[in-house]
Amino acid sequence: MAEIKSLNSGDKPRRIRGLHRRRVLFALSRSDLTVAQISRQTGLRMPHVSAELKRLRNEEMVSSTADPGTRGSSIYLTHRGREAIISDEAHRVQSCTPIPPSSNAVCMVSRDRDQLLLASTLPFNQASIAIPDRPFSNMDSSGSEGVVWTLAEVENKISRWINPHTGKLCAEPSASGDPNKIESFSEVNRPLCIFHARIIESGRPISITPGTWFTPRFDLAIHPFSSYSESNIRLGTIHPNSAPVYSPEILLVDIEGRMGRSLISRNTPDEFLIIGRIQDNKNHQSVFPLDALDNWIRLAHPRTNSSELRRRTQALKDRILFRRRSRVPEETLRRFRLDWGDSLFENKDIDTNRLNTSNLGLRARHCLIEWAIQTNTHIPMLIEIEEDLPEYLIHDCMRYLDRGIILIHPSVDISGVARLSTDPTRPLPWARYSDPAGLSSPVRIDDGKPNTVSTIPMDEIDSIQSKLEVQLDSLESSDPIILESITEMLGRNEDWANSIEAEHPEASLIATPPGLRWHRWKRIRDKVHIKWLAMIRLEDMPEYEVHELMNQTTPDLQTAYSEQFSQIISENPDFAFDVRPMTPSESSSPGSSWVASRLLTFANHLSRDMVEDLKSWAIPAWLQNPPNVSLDTLSAAMKVQDLENLDEFFNEVHKSASRHPNSDLSTWSRFVRITQGRGRLTPSFSSVVIQHLPMEWYAPFSEQLLLNIIKMEDWWDQPKLSSIPWAALILRPKGEYHPLPGTDGLEHPGPSNDLLQRLEDAIQSEMGLESLEDLQLIHISDLLMALEKASSESPPVDGKSHKMVGWLAQPLDKWPDMAHIETMQGNSMVTARLLMGRSRYATDIRTDS
Repeated sequence: MAEIKSLNSGDKPRRIRGLHRRRVLFALSRSDLTVAQISRQTGLRMPHVSAELKRLRNEEMVSSTADPGTRGSSIYLTHRGREAIISDEAHRVQSCTPIPPSSNAVCMVSRDRDQLLLASTLPFNQASIAIPDRPFSNMDSSGSEGVVWTLAEVENKISRWINPHTGKLCAEPSASGDPNKIESFSEVNRPLCIFHARIIESGRPISITPGTWFTPRFDLAIHPFSSYSESNIRLGTIHPNSAPVYSPEILLVDIEGRMGRSLISRNTPDEFLIIGRIQDNKNHQSVFPLDALDNWIRLAHPRTNSSELRRRTQALKDRILFRRRSRVPEETLRRFRLDWGDSLFENKDIDTNRLNTSNLGLRARHCLIEWAIQTNTHIPMLIEIEEDLPEYLIHDCMRYLDRGIILIHPSVDISGVARLSTDPTRPLPWARYSDPAGLSSPVRIDDGKPNTVSTIPMDEIDSIQSKLEVQLDSLESSDPIILESITEMLGRNEDWANSIEAEHPEASLIATPPGLRWHRWKRIRDKVHIKWLAMIRLEDMPEYEVHELMNQTTPDLQTAYSEQFSQIISENPDFAFDVRPMTPSESSSPGSSWVASRLLTFANHLSRDMVEDLKSWAIPAWLQNPPNVSLDTLSAAMKVQDLENLDEFFNEVHKSASRHPNSDLSTWSRFVRITQGRGRLTPSFSSVVIQHLPMEWYAPFSEQLLLNIIKMEDWWDQPKLSSIPWAALILRPKGEYHPLPGTDGLEHPGPSNDLLQRLEDAIQSEMGLESLEDLQLIHISDLLMALEKASSESPPVDGKSHKMVGWLAQPLDKWPDMAHIETMQGNSMVTARLLMGRSRYATDIRTDS
């Protein structure tokens, strides 16, 4: 555990003397404040605050943004002031020894009114903590009887690690010293996480002394907010194990943004009438009440007398309902179209629970709210009052509605009413709730409606998914924070990402600008699934750290990164000099070996200046930990190597292949030994060969491979079997040369005379020839057709994989013209063989039975 040295690291920890001084310093440790704000937060009178600030200035512990005495200037802590706070905490935390073995215990370090200083053996990332009102025994099951547990809000922004034995500030324990495991530290080496909390309900009696350890009981904790009743609105929980929080009948909400409004809409009971711009997932057009036009006409013509307003309203209603031709003044029609557009109306009670005002003008939205609170006060409502609407509408809603949620702008200042606001320190779904008495706490907004997973429809989820390199699972697809990070923050908000990293690491990675994602990944990689590594692109990270990235990848990710590597190096060959790891080849990590393999694979893009480095460093570095997919590198490395050194090169490749059985080099090495007569081609290995080796490498053995595979159980389910053009591989001239790295090349033996009989017998014994097409084994079916027609000296019929595949078994003098378009349609290898005129015609292909 490393200790962090400060300017006064040699001094012993010292307490801050004086209650006023401590309150002022700790208030300033949270944020810069004016004198008036310090007075409100500390409960000290203004003269006492000013006097203490003067002394602190003289001691260079605080300073201000303007000259002392300037009205409205902010006071802030200096470095010396912050050291004084750390020294005070280090002194007080000494009371927490000895440290109990429990990993979830918390210690009361000190208390000043509602402000608590606490310590824990683990990082405390909860939004709240349960505090007992008196000491009790954790060991005795009856020891907690009668204890009252009070909830306190945790200030996660202020936390540090201190060794209570030495009084020194420490770095957060690393993975090598896991704080979850007690054995990771000796008693004198165990650091404590120091954090602050505030009791939510001011004035609660708490009589536990500093140095008391306890295990929080959230299930027994109480909070001061409304309990359940039929008229209250459930908001969420302060802690998952604590009682839910309910607001009174009227609630103001000033959370901005689509995701925040969506959460509120989800939390709104089904019986509420919703009037506002809240997104309607079904996008149904709202039908508005015709009576609302009585309110609208007064807003549209404020100077017109009442009798004329009634006449115009009736004429407008008649026109809308097509009851009779009524003359409506052009001025009224123009304003109507401006405010209502193509809206629909009905002359009856509204039978919907949503009036979407997204496409309405100011007067239309205004009149709908007036109509709602004047004629439907018994109906619970959610009403959105936007910034451009008059503030008196908010007071009217509060006055007339029995139950209501009112969405307002954050700038509106109304006291004495319950309010749900954006939490400045925690992202959604966290919000800050304040009750009518002024008590406030963070609350995690929940659904409140059973069986509701997400209000975002599947087509939108698919659209959101398309923006990512990562496939979301069902839980991630319904996580509002992840969805918000994709729809509103994707790669654009580093500050927001920092604030949510602890609780929502996946969302923080999404919101981080691409160029900074690698740095965040190094912090969160132990908290998220490896699939999220795909969010990091090679072009957005330091070139010299690419090998560190590749140390953490999976084979699937390596394939994607290979494509990125190819694109970058083809556009910028100098990338090779920057990406090359500065590590000796003999100590190459898997990531360094991957980079070496890519440099070799794309050697034709590189500068000649790098060829010698490829020979001396890249080849041995690649062979140190060859990637699972390395055959493309093998082919490229042969071209880099000098001819006189090829035998030595292949010997080294064989040695590496024997050490890394998961690499396709191992398959190549065994196959080469088989071609040299030093092994047997078994059915199981035949299946491996067709999965990993290039088809041209094993074409001379393709007949034996196919016959081996169809001896296996359930052979028709073998990977890649249905995609291999067997006719193009087997029906080749005897003696055709095929290069194979590590050999002098192979000669194709041509098809065996009894191949057709052997294939038919093997297939008939298992499943029947008629099943080939049902199992999508069209290439094997085409091979049988070609052999059958050649044996009977009949022209071939159209193939399934390629219309003219059967001609590969026919003499060239019988071939039709291959220059027409049908030759180009179908399997590409068959097409190539036809265009080259390479076939093999053998008599007596089927032996006499």
